[in-house]
Amino acid sequence: MEPSERWLLRVEDDVLVVEFPHGTGLSPADGEALLDRWRNATDPDVVDAVVIVVRTSRPCSDAGRRALRESAQIAVARGVDRFAVVGQRSKRRYLRRTIDVEGVDTEAFNDDDAAIQWARCPSSTASSVEPSS
Repeated sequence: MEPSERWLLRVEDDVLVVEFPHGTGLSPADGEALLDRWRNATDPDVVDAVVIVVRTSRPCSDAGRRALRESAQIAVARGVDRFAVVGQRSKRRYLRRTIDVEGVDTEAFNDDDAAIQWARCPSSTASSVEPSS
């Protein structure tokens, strides 16, 4: 993680995992930096699904909302068709609405491992905590 970044971004077995730790906020500059990293990480030959883990209880800023929406659009344009969101109930609902892009299967989870398992294999028995959108 770069000193100026407040998120973690990694690829695990064709799944892009983006984590927003406790206290994370996104300024407009942070949102642009995240989008730049996202563009580089969502290689169509490498990433099939995305897991977004939000551990922060801070409300999402307009810059954060825009960055999440644009990142979903970038991912979809590069072939991603599954998003898993992990966080507190209100965050899960918010994230699902924010990244709601046509043609994307989105599931919400309480647990990181279940979300990653589902992202790798959507027909697996990992159960979501909310119905698919």
